[in-house]
Amino acid sequence: DKSIVKNSFDIKEDIVLLDKLGISLKLPYHDLMLMHYLIDPSRSSYDVKTLSEVYSDYEVLSTADLIDKGAKTKLYREIDQNDLNNYLASVLYTMENSKDKLIAELKDYQMYDLYEDIEIKLSNVLAQMEIVGFVTDRDVLENLKSEIDKIIENLTTEIYELAGCEFNINSTKQLGEVLFKDLELPVIKKTKTGFSTDASVLEKLRDKHQIIPKIEQYREMYKLRSTYIEGLENSIDEDGRIRSTFRQNIASTGRLSSTEPNLQNLPIRTEEGKKIRKAFKSGPGMILIDADYSQIELRILASLSEDQNMIDAFLNGVDIHTKTASEVFDTPIDEVTKVQRYNAKAVNFGIIYGISDYGLSQNLNIPRPLAKDYIKNYMASYPNIKKYMDNIIKEAKNKGYTQTLFNRRRYIPEISSKNFNVRSFGERVALNTPIQGTAADIIKIAMIKTYENLKEEGLDASIILQIHDEIIIESSLDDKDRAIEILRDSMESAAKLSVPLLVDLDIGESMYDSK
Repeated sequence: DKSIVKNSFDIKEDIVLLDKLGISLKLPYHDLMLMHYLIDPSRSSYDVKTLSEVYSDYEVLSTADLIDKGAKTKLYREIDQNDLNNYLASVLYTMENSKDKLIAELKDYQMYDLYEDIEIKLSNVLAQMEIVGFVTDRDVLENLKSEIDKIIENLTTEIYELAGCEFNINSTKQLGEVLFKDLELPVIKKTKTGFSTDASVLEKLRDKHQIIPKIEQYREMYKLRSTYIEGLENSIDEDGRIRSTFRQNIASTGRLSSTEPNLQNLPIRTEEGKKIRKAFKSGPGMILIDADYSQIELRILASLSEDQNMIDAFLNGVDIHTKTASEVFDTPIDEVTKVQRYNAKAVNFGIIYGISDYGLSQNLNIPRPLAKDYIKNYMASYPNIKKYMDNIIKEAKNKGYTQTLFNRRRYIPEISSKNFNVRSFGERVALNTPIQGTAADIIKIAMIKTYENLKEEGLDASIILQIHDEIIIESSLDDKDRAIEILRDSMESAAKLSVPLLVDLDIGESMYDSK
């Protein structure tokens, strides 16, 4: 009913649960969890108890205290009726008591538009994504599991031969004994219980013995099998679809996250990892449309910094990494080598993340003075970016926070720390948040526009996944051409920057084909 304003703490969960009962929840509604998240985005979790402590004069019990923990955990129907009534009354009292204060605070921080036009509308888009789900082919996963089992079996044999004995490769203790006692490799790091064999240790030992790359590959394959393949198999619903939970209140930059299972983090480093994407398919008579923003963060940096040199590159359709390589290495643009472009790409993205000369030297495996020169040349080539970065850090120190183009705030207490490392971290966060956060805001607007336009035209097409700068739609073959147009237009018109937003688009019957 449009005349009734509904109040909730996590409206998305309510939309999904009510949908199962055939009830469609429509705007207007408020979500106090999203309000609290926007005001204080760095919390590790949000609940009504915390809300009551900050905004109400009556403290609510936590859900954990109400239902007990561990073996004593009760179902709601097992709780004493009086206790349950008192708990629900205190929750309703807190919500009623906090809403106006939260709204006033959002308006005070110029974030009410961000809440009303983006976050609250997006919660419905995410709910619909959770309701639809993503077709997942169990047979593909099973075949891949058999393939990986063979690889693990061969690696195990090779590792035993190189070690000269059989042992449990998954046991840190036994592996440590083999590497540092039997094979007498140099000890890099010790823990309370013995030798460390973590990834950074193995990386340092890689060229010391041929067993090390085998162990690294074994671990990678083992993780693929247990975390990804088995994890995904256990998540497939009866109708053959996986329904991830999309969270708006996890990342303090405003980025979305996907949990249980995490579909934003599917592996891409190895061919076996990439093959997992073959399991994510379109339904019968449907096709997947996958659209990805082209270098959105660099385009935002060009726009926010108003650096004409970078803006011109984007306006003229010049490859930005080649252009940067040409500037940084003082090479004519048509003579830039692949290596120079690769190095320039690392500098471009490093700058976005506030990278130091030490960080860049590690990334590119070059001497630190050389990395320092790269950064110096970069700043000379794009003078306004240097000015912009200095201003952002100064502003964050003065205000204690930084914000996106759409006024999303992130507080950075670390930036005023007396400790150099903590302060440097704060400065990197200050540089990165306006760029990454603005990209997150833009893709949210694009999702809302895409959803509303598909719905308005009554197309048989739905958004089913969002991964960072990418939106995936499942569309019927009949509606595919129009769905492609809507997706592209919605993404490219999501924000007005001084450079165009461009989208790379592909279609296919699986995520593997459409990438």
